[in-house]
Amino acid sequence: MAGEDDAGRAEGERVPDARPRPTPLWALLSRWLLALEAWLRSHGGKRLRNGLRAFWGLIGVAGLVLLFGPVINPPLTFEDITGSAETATDTWIARDFTADYTLTQDAEGRLQAEVVETITAFFPDDVDESGIQRVLPVEYQGHALNPTLLSATIDGDPVDPPSQTTSDRLTYTLDTGQRLSGDHEFTLRYTLQDLAYASTDDASGDDIDLLEWSVFGPSWPQAFAGLDVTITMPDELASHLVRQPRADIAWLLVSGGDWLEPEEDSPPGQTTYAFTLDQNIPPNAQAWFDMRFQPGTITMPGPSPLFLVQTFGPVVPLVVLLVTLLFSLAARAVAWSDARGRPWFVAQYDPPKGVSPLVAAQILERPRTRELAGALDELRDPRGGSRREALIAAGRAARRTGRVGDRLRAGFAYDLALERRRQLTDGFRRVPRGFVRDWFLLAPIALTLVQWGIVRQLSFQTTLAIVWWPAAFVLVSTAISLVVISIALSARPLTRKGALVKQHLRGIGVYAERTSLLERATLTDPLLPYAVLLDDPRDAGKRMTAAIDRELGDDAPTASDWRTRDFVTWPRFAVNTLAILLVAGSIVLAATVTTPYARSSTFDSYDVDVPGALYTTIDSVSVDATLSRDDDGRGRLDVTERVTMSIDDDASRPPQFAQKLPAAMDGQDLGLSVTGVRVDGADVPFDVTRQGDLALVATRMSQVLTDTHDVEVTYMLASAVTAAPASPLAEAPGETVDRMRWVALLEGWDSWGTQTDGPSPVEVSITVPDDLAALAETAGWLREDPDTAEDARDWKESTFPFGTAVAEMGPSDYLEDPSPSDYGTITETATQSDGATRHALTETYGEFGYPTGSSYDDLGAMLEFPAGTFTGPDAGALARDRFQRVIPFLLVGGLALLVFVIAALGVGHAIVRSRRTKPGTFRDLVWRLGPASALAAVIVFVWATADMPADWAEFPPLALMACAAVAAAVVGIVAVRPEKRVGQLLAGRGRLTRGSSPGRKGRGRH
Repeated sequence: MAGEDDAGRAEGERVPDARPRPTPLWALLSRWLLALEAWLRSHGGKRLRNGLRAFWGLIGVAGLVLLFGPVINPPLTFEDITGSAETATDTWIARDFTADYTLTQDAEGRLQAEVVETITAFFPDDVDESGIQRVLPVEYQGHALNPTLLSATIDGDPVDPPSQTTSDRLTYTLDTGQRLSGDHEFTLRYTLQDLAYASTDDASGDDIDLLEWSVFGPSWPQAFAGLDVTITMPDELASHLVRQPRADIAWLLVSGGDWLEPEEDSPPGQTTYAFTLDQNIPPNAQAWFDMRFQPGTITMPGPSPLFLVQTFGPVVPLVVLLVTLLFSLAARAVAWSDARGRPWFVAQYDPPKGVSPLVAAQILERPRTRELAGALDELRDPRGGSRREALIAAGRAARRTGRVGDRLRAGFAYDLALERRRQLTDGFRRVPRGFVRDWFLLAPIALTLVQWGIVRQLSFQTTLAIVWWPAAFVLVSTAISLVVISIALSARPLTRKGALVKQHLRGIGVYAERTSLLERATLTDPLLPYAVLLDDPRDAGKRMTAAIDRELGDDAPTASDWRTRDFVTWPRFAVNTLAILLVAGSIVLAATVTTPYARSSTFDSYDVDVPGALYTTIDSVSVDATLSRDDDGRGRLDVTERVTMSIDDDASRPPQFAQKLPAAMDGQDLGLSVTGVRVDGADVPFDVTRQGDLALVATRMSQVLTDTHDVEVTYMLASAVTAAPASPLAEAPGETVDRMRWVALLEGWDSWGTQTDGPSPVEVSITVPDDLAALAETAGWLREDPDTAEDARDWKESTFPFGTAVAEMGPSDYLEDPSPSDYGTITETATQSDGATRHALTETYGEFGYPTGSSYDDLGAMLEFPAGTFTGPDAGALARDRFQRVIPFLLVGGLALLVFVIAALGVGHAIVRSRRTKPGTFRDLVWRLGPASALAAVIVFVWATADMPADWAEFPPLALMACAAVAAAVVGIVAVRPEKRVGQLLAGRGRLTRGSSPGRKGRGRH
């Protein structure tokens, strides 16, 4: 260790030991931490420290209770509700429940309600009840309702009922003090405010002010036999309604409702809506009404304190963890940084006293040169073996030093070395124990448990769970906790003693640099083990390798015997990386890419997730298209679709028209543009949503409609002509042509997806200019040709030529006198006008459906032209689309082939050499890359076939290749077995180096 005589050395020999200044933030936070530690130590010792530990322990216990204990305020389960129906007579029953709501607005425009509830309760003789309880909400959709009781009566006698308030409920107890039997009348008159809240209309998507109110409130465990509700509001407020109010009642899966009309006997200047129910309903039923006002009609208050707590309360643990992370980083950077030595240090010519090279490696934090330093130290006194053996071991260590493949092994050896703990016992480093460290260790654990518990609790509260993304918060809080704990556990700052030793060691580095020690020194130089610690690891390894090889001569380690069992060579690294990438890539592929074999069913084409579309029935359809060639030479199609739509009288939502239209074909965009949707001649709002190769057109009507209405949809296909293989009727089947395939109605049109009866009549027409018709190789109505393949899925697209539809698709010849009412009718016309021909196909629905053969495929028309007739068809996109369909075969087949090759190598190695294989590239190839490739093949197979019907021709070969890959991987693993070895030091081959064994502890050179 440096002596005091260093201070007297020449000024020019001193090397300044300047330390980087911490950032102002880290410095400030560290001052706070040190002040906090000092204050806590001055105000209490072990008792205070244990008390703080108990505090964090209690928070952790609270988190465990939230995580594993009962759910706070859980929603009723299915069993709860059905069980209440069985015990309905165990308490009182509401013969009648009457609620009168009077809505007004105050001067600020905020909504107020005065409510009068009259409950006629029947108490059976065998029930021991003296009154009823009425539960009201105190908070709703983030608004404080502030319920205020105005009056209450029991059988007409005024009472002052006691109340009990929780965070979200107010319970009034109307009690007579004596057992009741028979019928009794209870009334409550109270006020509420701010019942409405800003929302979005699920029909139109527009912003609205919504009043959606539950009549029974948060708890109604009683059965009832009659319900009568009235809602009265000023005419001015009613004029801002977006549509008619609606009332509904539900119990489990049974529900019903109706649209409300203003009562004829409404008071002057007032509008009254009412609904009644005269039916026995089990307990825990729900009854509610909703009124939708134009946005801005009602002034909304600020969020309630409860809403703020429920919304942002779960964020508190994360915020505290973030603050803890900042303080822990500041502590590591400043408060827990290494102690200062002298402001300078000088070149040193002697090793530090009592510090071995292995301990020096820990002080300098040099894991990559630690083994080399120990091996060089062993050369000075090779106990237990010859010097040549020690030289060979040192040569192997030198060849490994600084290599990328040795980094992991060297790091583990450094972390597990006995000298790491010895730094603490010898006073070179310290553990910063105290109040602050306890905080960094205990707070993350406790707060993470609380965060997990909150997630578990809020998983039952869907609305709040959506607000603050609980899963993301849990992941972030857990990651922060791990970082903070690792900082606290790994903090081992140097003491003053350790800092002086470190400066001494750096002085050796200065001396070695000035004197080129590594190039000229002998291998027994006592400074050499310390000097290599301060040099670049790879450079030190190369220099020592050259020096050792010169001394060993022909006995120098070869390229095959210096690697340890856990040394990662570049080929080995590549094999393991490829194995990881194959599995990860297959998972990403399955998660982000749509399979080219996605199921395409009739139901999917007409399955639309549009509120209100379920309540409509399509009675008749007429679709008219006009083909033209625009100025750019592109094929354009202008389409007008007219639909007669009937609406269910029991619809609970505003009805909507929704239909899917083709938007792309064979990888080529059709340029779909919907120009308008009209209902009874009036434009209505609509949305167009792309769904793969289809586009969903859906209206957003907000008004309630009934009966029958006419819908008109106009759209344009700007690139209606695409590149496609020619049909069997073309001059050169299979070759690429310019094809106009127009789908007026997708497959399933004969029932519109789910209707019992298909629309009737259905008319499809297309107008084709005569000059374009003359260029067409084929032209006709869409069909799939059953003569082209045995499997219906593989039938080639073809046409019934215009003018042949009745003969080809009409009733079968064996029907002598087919009745139109039984079999429907089919007619075809062709009309010429202004240099164009309009081809029209009309079908009617009969008892047995449409005429035979008309529902093979989509309903529409197809014309094929020689390639180059139009601008826009993309043969490259067609080729890419075809290639996408073989990608699963290429991936699964390629992965399976890779597994077979690897397994064959493993079996060949077992036959030619031995089944026992040492760790290395070859064993990783068989044990890791082979199984990883098989797993990737299985993942790709599942992705490709998840929606594939089992009878598709693609399924068997894909399944066979995936199963074969798994079998081959198993064969490879069985063929290649590990060597029979009994343990091996982490440092690899060679003898124990000095200081690495407790048995050498007493030698005095540590």
